[in-house]
Amino acid sequence: MLLIFVIFKKNINVMKKKFFILLVSISTYASGQISLTTSGVAYSQNFDSMGTTTTPPADWSAITAGGLLPSGVTILPVVSDGGASSSGGVFNVGTVSATDRALGVLAATNIAAFGARFINNTGSPVTSVTISFTEEQWRTGANSVVENVAFYYSTNATSLLVNSGTWIPVTTLNLTEILSSSNDNIAVDGNLALNKADKTFTITGLNIANGSVLSIKWIDAKETGNNGMYAIDDFSLTPYVDLLGVSDTKDFKSDFIKNTFVENGEIIFGAEVQDIKIFTLTGQIIKTGSVKKGMALDVAELQKGNYIVTGTINNQLVSQKILKD
Repeated sequence: MLLIFVIFKKNINVMKKKFFILLVSISTYASGQISLTTSGVAYSQNFDSMGTTTTPPADWSAITAGGLLPSGVTILPVVSDGGASSSGGVFNVGTVSATDRALGVLAATNIAAFGARFINNTGSPVTSVTISFTEEQWRTGANSVVENVAFYYSTNATSLLVNSGTWIPVTTLNLTEILSSSNDNIAVDGNLALNKADKTFTITGLNIANGSVLSIKWIDAKETGNNGMYAIDDFSLTPYVDLLGVSDTKDFKSDFIKNTFVENGEIIFGAEVQDIKIFTLTGQIIKTGSVKKGMALDVAELQKGNYIVTGTINNQLVSQKILKD
């Protein structure tokens, strides 16, 4: 069921009434799940599929997190041309009629949140994910406080609701006020370089079993005065599996890497190995290749430290940890 709330606000100085329309669904809150199928392969979303509509991208959701409406009510993103709105909610934001869109939020009387849920279909435990996006500011605030839209993730939440599981903050992925010196409470062009910032962070130490779900969300709590509008664009999430658990390596270990302590800048392989990948311990692919039996792969450019090497021998995926001196 779709309800239209018309909320009146009174401007004391000019004694004129203003109103805005908030579209909400009062059906039971539910969200789909985005399937992650391959380690090292990113899911990406640029939000342009929204066009100038109130339809969020597939399997992304926006809900209330407090304010006039009960927590957990589904919000339909309001189309905002260039950050013109000063009302609270989740926004499909971009310049007038532009195809380049972003998903944003502004806190006012209504506190809003948006996010997505990702199901692990890689076949192995996901131990880390790298999240990257461009933050865009589309409206300035009207206070001296540096505003933040807080990022959280959960490995046991059943939905985006606050009480649905344990939510862990990652401040590096917060949307943080970019134009902190401007208190004009006016629309700005979030596509301009000075109004945007690229952000990326790898969440490590995860143990998301195959078939389990990772949930992420941003919540914009109301801060003093009129708040700014902050959005994400060009989002990506890359899962990385437990590389040492991709295969039982005992049958191939003697044929895979001969020198797990690499002190001469070369990894020597005891078999023909296809699709070699070298990962950092946080799951970042930093080198690829293939070798014949007894051949070496030059890794002199790698910094000293531990790495994980995977490859395919006789159609079997194997892995081994190495120490580069």
